[in-house]
This record gives sequence, structure tokens and C-alpha cells, in this order.
Amino acid sequence: MEVTAAMTREAQKNRQQRKLLRTIWKHRIFYLFVIPGVVWFIVFCYLPLYGLTLAFKDFSYAGGIFGGKYAGLTYFKQFFDYYLSTDIIRNTVVISFLKLIIGFPAPIILAIMLNEVKNHAFKRSLQTISYLPYFVSWVVVVTLLNRLLTTDGGPVNEMLHSLGLKPIMFMGNVDWFYPLIIGSFVWKTIGWNSIIYLAAIAGIDPELYEAAKIDGASRLRQMWHVTLPGIRDITIILFILGIGSLMSAGYEQMLLFKNPATEAIGSVLDTYSIEAGIKQGRLSYATAVGFFQSAIAFILILVVNRIGKKVSDVSLF
Repeated sequence: MEVTAAMTREAQKNRQQRKLLRTIWKHRIFYLFVIPGVVWFIVFCYLPLYGLTLAFKDFSYAGGIFGGKYAGLTYFKQFFDYYLSTDIIRNTVVISFLKLIIGFPAPIILAIMLNEVKNHAFKRSLQTISYLPYFVSWVVVVTLLNRLLTTDGGPVNEMLHSLGLKPIMFMGNVDWFYPLIIGSFVWKTIGWNSIIYLAAIAGIDPELYEAAKIDGASRLRQMWHVTLPGIRDITIILFILGIGSLMSAGYEQMLLFKNPATEAIGSVLDTYSIEAGIKQGRLSYATAVGFFQSAIAFILILVVNRIGKKVSDVSLF
């Protein structure tokens, strides 16, 4: 009996494999389209992971990435012994946290508002206008802000002057640093990030809205009882992914925004590791800082993913 059962399982397994191969062959054109993406991920995302070994080795340009003596946790210890390491970690967490709690719900609100716009031409115009900032580089954004906010003839300070107020050096003022960082981040990403929520809203069954109308639900009630539950799963998934960026404040934006006046609150792990690696040539040390950053992010994702699975039965894996 056992032999027969084993043969049956083997035959079933073979049938499933043949079915899978037939399906792959049937959709071979679509799989060909996937290949460039897979190759890109392997070359630029997975193969560079070997570079993490530099955090545990004494890198030298002569030995290259494969050379160098084993250094253990020396560079991690150096980072934690650095007298500014606590400030750098705190700055990173504060900025990332502010971006998460303000920048995460913003595209959801925008998507719901856009969904309520019934004039299609006006809706498409609003969508296009909100998407455009995403394609503007941080270099242009910071240059634009410098022009607008400068005390040397900038329109904002000119307006303050006309109202009898004192000019403000926005870009070099620690009180305005976080509002500018968060405000520019939300402005740049809100439209693009709302696309996925608009797609999720489009997938909600229209009959649910019809049923809500029959029950006498107002537009606000429909949003609360139909739209929000309809995008709940994708919201949780994106929130879990967003938690992974809690240790990353965004190196490009921070590198361009911070200056000597805001260095104390603008120095974050992203910029610090780049300065240590590129400017100072301490590649092993910079890799250790980046490794620490990634390890904490990975742990946060695992924890939040587990919580999400228990609370809402929605998770990444």
C-alpha cells in the first residue's frame, strides 16, 4: 500500500510539473518580458549584496572587494563609539518618522479626494499636476526653494517685508528645517504615491456604493464604510514597507538641504555613510554603518509584518 501511495504521489507530482511547464510555454512571451526585470534585480540588487562583507574586513584598494583581512565587528564598534553616533541615529529616526506619519496618509487622502471628483477632465488635470513633482530632481527642488526663500530678493521674504515683518533665513534656520524637509517631501511624492490607492479604489465593486446609497449613506459615510475598507489591505502592505524606511531619511534630499547651520539636526545615517565612504575613503566603516541601517530596517519589517498578520490577517509573507 505504501509503495502504491508513493507511486501515486510521484505521478501526481509529475503531472503538476508538466502542467506548470505547459503553462509557462503557453505564456512564454509574457515571461520574456519579465526577464530584463529579473536580470536587473540580480545585477543591481542581489550581486552587490556581497559588498556587505566589507563591513567585516579591512578594505584596501590594492586588495579590492575580495581582499582584505577579517576585522570582525571593529567598524561597528567604531561607529557606536563615535561621539555623534547617537545624534545621527536620532536625527534619522525623527525625520523618517515625521515623513511616515505625515507623508503616509497624505496620498490616501488625495486619492479619496480625487475619487470624489466627478468631472473627468478636471480630475485628470489634478492628477497630472500632482504627479509632476515626482519627476523633478531634488537638485531642482532645493534650487527652487533657495530662490523662493532667499533673503536676497526672494518673493517670500519680499512679501514678509511688505507686511512689515522681518525677513527669515528659512534655509539656514533650524526651526524651519523640519517643516521644509517634510513639506517638500510630501509635495514631491503625494501625487505619485496616490496612484496605487486610486488603482485600489477603482477595484472596489460599484455595487457596494449602490447598496450604501440605497441604505441612505451620505458621500462621507460611503467613503468611511466602503472606500476605506476597500483599500485597507493595500494600505497595510504599504505601511509595512514604509516602516522599513524608518532608518532611512533619504540621502539625496538631506545632502542638498543640510548646511553648516543645520548640521546638528540634519546629519543622518544616509549622508554620514556617504561622507565616510566617498569623502574620507573609509569604505569598510561606511559599509558597517549601512549594514546597521539595513539590519534594523529588516527587523522592523519582520516585527510589523508579524503584528499586521495577527491584527488584520494581512502581511507581506
